[in-house]
Amino acid sequence: MKAAVIEQEDTRLALLRGYNILDTAPEKDFDEITALAAALCDVPIALVSLVEEDRQWFKASVGTDMAETQIEQSICAHAIASGDFLEIEDTTQDPRTVDNRLVTGEDKIRFYAGALLRDESGLPLGTLCVLDRKPRKLTALQRQSVIVLARQVMRQIELRRALAAAEMLRKEVDHRVKNSLQSLEALIRIQARAERSDEAKNALEAVRRRLAMVSQLHEALYLSDAGAAVNIAPFLEKVLRSASMQMPPSITVVSDIAHHDLESRAASSIGMVVVEAMTNTAKYAFAEGQKGTFTVTGKVEGDEYVLTCADDGVGNHRDEVRGTGMGARIMQAAAHQLDGKVETLDVPQGHAIEVRWPLR
Repeated sequence: MKAAVIEQEDTRLALLRGYNILDTAPEKDFDEITALAAALCDVPIALVSLVEEDRQWFKASVGTDMAETQIEQSICAHAIASGDFLEIEDTTQDPRTVDNRLVTGEDKIRFYAGALLRDESGLPLGTLCVLDRKPRKLTALQRQSVIVLARQVMRQIELRRALAAAEMLRKEVDHRVKNSLQSLEALIRIQARAERSDEAKNALEAVRRRLAMVSQLHEALYLSDAGAAVNIAPFLEKVLRSASMQMPPSITVVSDIAHHDLESRAASSIGMVVVEAMTNTAKYAFAEGQKGTFTVTGKVEGDEYVLTCADDGVGNHRDEVRGTGMGARIMQAAAHQLDGKVETLDVPQGHAIEVRWPLR
């Protein structure tokens, strides 16, 4: 017997499809709730069943390999039509299920109990249901457990949608930030071309380079799926790949960076130090066409993380880190964000800086 449809069936179906959960891959959180429902009720089969117009599809299942059934076989559709918790102690004795192929066929389902998965407006998407191959009756505690677990399933569905919406918003914000930075950089480039003063042109070019640096860091953080924490090793590898495109082809970039998690803002600060060091190397360390190496190393020493940026050039760019250049101020500010410090190292050739900050 096919279940009757509820009065708001069109709205219910639109709501279900709006969650974008149909035909998605299995997920551990749903599987665990379903397994717990089966264990609490001491039944071989439990399902998270979402009911469409012509089928019921299982987001999670225990005790069956079926991924879906036709709507004519859906006992969960009868639960939706009833508008409440549905328990059928013997499916061969209930007119709604007596001719159901799940009951008359090889599966021989003899017991069904299902709690509705309701959204905030009260409309049901489907059920969390438990099934057995022999007639039975749930205890009051088992019945209440299925109802509570159904609420947890619905919370997982709502959380899944909220996370998807947050990811969409993040992508939109990224797109707008990227466009804004590119627009500013283009405007500064146009203004620099119009300036007659070399001093003004140089100042505008310095601002443009800093904007390009911020744009590179933003892109690297986005590609790292930045969240509460960012692994510094793959993040800095992305920064180096991006920034090395602005280095002279004669300079080789080498890295050896130990893994360590940082929150996004701190990772961005370290990225600024590395990019600034690369910029200074490209500008000061080597004569035009001279071959050389820029090396970045990162390692844990005791309760500190130590990042070193070094080149083997002959150019003099020590003023940039001794405090007289804009690069020095940027590096010092970035290190301050980490409660760390940046220092110039005494090396036999070239130039090196070291950033230390306490491990959290």
